Amino acid sequence: MKTKFTQIALIAFLAAGTSSVFAGGWGGKYVVSEKNPIAKNPVPAPCYGAGYEFGIFAAGIFPNGTGDYEEALGGGVSLGYFYNENLGFDLGAAVFSTDSEVHNYTLDLVYRFPNQQDCYAPYVFIGGGVHTNGETEGLARGGLGLDVKMTDSCSIFADGAYNYVAGDVEDYITVRVGLRFNF
Repeated sequence: MKTKFTQIALIAFLAAGTSSVFAGGWGGKYVVSEKNPIAKNPVPAPCYGAGYEFGIFAAGIFPNGTGDYEEALGGGVSLGYFYNENLGFDLGAAVFSTDSEVHNYTLDLVYRFPNQQDCYAPYVFIGGGVHTNGETEGLARGGLGLDVKMTDSCSIFADGAYNYVAGDVEDYITVRVGLRFNF
């Protein structure tokens, strides 16, 4: 009787082990059935993608020379759109409180280099716009920055740009620090 029980137990063990091997259970794979699926780790959503961004920022202006302007603080807003995770544009408006108020309106082409795993994106931009201070002059600009996601829809950013201004207005550097909201 004892040997018969041992034989039955051995056959049951081998049958269970064999069916498990053919189902992939011992081979390091998941066994999935319709009744009890085992989900693999979901792929996280990318931090940066296509869509609109609204930004608000504090800024500083640093003239390149000893002309009419002095270093001053200001701020502004921006609205951007990205076609994909890399390429987009940014429309900005800033005001600086120098001896006389300076307004800066720009449109920049932006290319970012996102690290989707750690949710930060260095970026470069080039663009143009207008500089107003009693009279309006055109400007060309280029710069670089860093955007760091804090949540799915909010990031903090910092960037700097060299602004080449036409006419008699001296060139200047702008530095911005602010928040961006994705929608």
